[in-house]
Amino acid sequence: MSINKETRKKRLENKKNSFAINPEQMEFERRKVLEQMSTKIDRKKLNNMAAVAATKEPEYFDEEGNKREPTMRILSLGAGVQSSCLALMAQEGLTKHKPDYMIFADTGWEPKFVYEHVEYLKKAITICPLITVERGNIREDLIKAANPEPGSREEEKSFAGRVPNPPLFAARPGGGKVGMLYRQCTHDYKVIPIQKKIRELLGIKPRHRVKKGQLVEQWIGISTDEAMRMKNARLPWLTSRWPLIEMKMSRMDCLQWYRDIKKHPMPGKSSCIGCPYHHNDQWKNMQKNYPEDWEDACDLDDKIRHGLKNTETELFLHKSAKPLRSIDFQAPNPQASLFGETFDEEFADECEGLCGV
Repeated sequence: MSINKETRKKRLENKKNSFAINPEQMEFERRKVLEQMSTKIDRKKLNNMAAVAATKEPEYFDEEGNKREPTMRILSLGAGVQSSCLALMAQEGLTKHKPDYMIFADTGWEPKFVYEHVEYLKKAITICPLITVERGNIREDLIKAANPEPGSREEEKSFAGRVPNPPLFAARPGGGKVGMLYRQCTHDYKVIPIQKKIRELLGIKPRHRVKKGQLVEQWIGISTDEAMRMKNARLPWLTSRWPLIEMKMSRMDCLQWYRDIKKHPMPGKSSCIGCPYHHNDQWKNMQKNYPEDWEDACDLDDKIRHGLKNTETELFLHKSAKPLRSIDFQAPNPQASLFGETFDEEFADECEGLCGV
C-alpha cells in the first residue's frame, strides 16, 4: 500500500542512520565549506559538498592494529556512465587499486543498449572477470504478481506480498493524493544476487557464515553530484567504497573522460525500462527514440493497474498517476503544471547507488 506519514518518518530515520558519513564529520565539513564560501548556498548542495570532502580512501586493520588489505575488491557494475567509467579507468590503470571481479546484476528488463554495453565491457575488461548475476525477470514477476492465476495461493496475497515491488505510484480512481509503494526491487534484484555471488567467490557455502577476518571492499560508481546517496554496507564483512568521489569526479567529469580518451563508447543511463524513478526527460527520450521500449513500458503499466487486492487503488509507473501511454512527453514542458520541473530531486536518493550508475 502507499506509505503513511509514520512509516515515511521511520524510513527517513533509517536512511539517516545508514548514511556513510557520521553526523559529527558531516557537521565539521559543512562548517569548513561555509567558511570558504563567499555567497549563500542551499542546504542540499552544502550537504553534498560536505559529504564529498569527508570521503577518504578507507584503511583496514587486523586485530593487532596492523594495516591490512581487503580479502577481495568487487566493482558493482550498473553499466551506466559512472560505474562504466570507473571500470574502464581501472582497466586503463588510472585507479590506485584494481578490482578482483566486476559484477553486473541483470534485472531481466534493461534497455537493449545496456546489454550491448555490457557485452562491450566483457571484451574491453581484461584485468579481472566480469560476471553477470540475476534473480529473475522483474517485468515478468510484476505481471504475474498483478495478475495471479485464479484459485492460486498467490491470488490470496496483496501485490506487495507477492513480489519485491518497485516504487509504483498508487491512487484511487477519480483523483486524490498520490502515494508510493515501498521499494524492494533494488535489494532483491541487485543487492542480494551480488552478495550471493560474492559469498560464492569467497568459498562460503549457503547458510554458512563468512569466515572471521574475511573482508570485501565493494566499489560503487556514485559520483560527487550524488554523494548523498552513499550508504554503509549492512554486513560486517562487506564495506562500501566510492572511488569516483575519492577522485572528486562528477558525472560530467565521467562524460568528459570518455570524450578525452576517445577510446570507449559512451554508455547511456542504466535502469529498468519501466523504472518509476524515471524523470520526464527520460520518458520523453524513450517515447521519441526507443519506441519498442516505450511500448514495453506502456504495456507493463497497463497490466499492473489493478494489482492491489481488495482495494480500489490503482497502480501506475508515472507519478502523475495517469496511464503512461496517455502522456505526451513531446509537448513543451509536458508536466510543468503538475510538477514544476522535469528532474525529480525527491528521487535523488534512489536505489542505493546500484541502479542508474
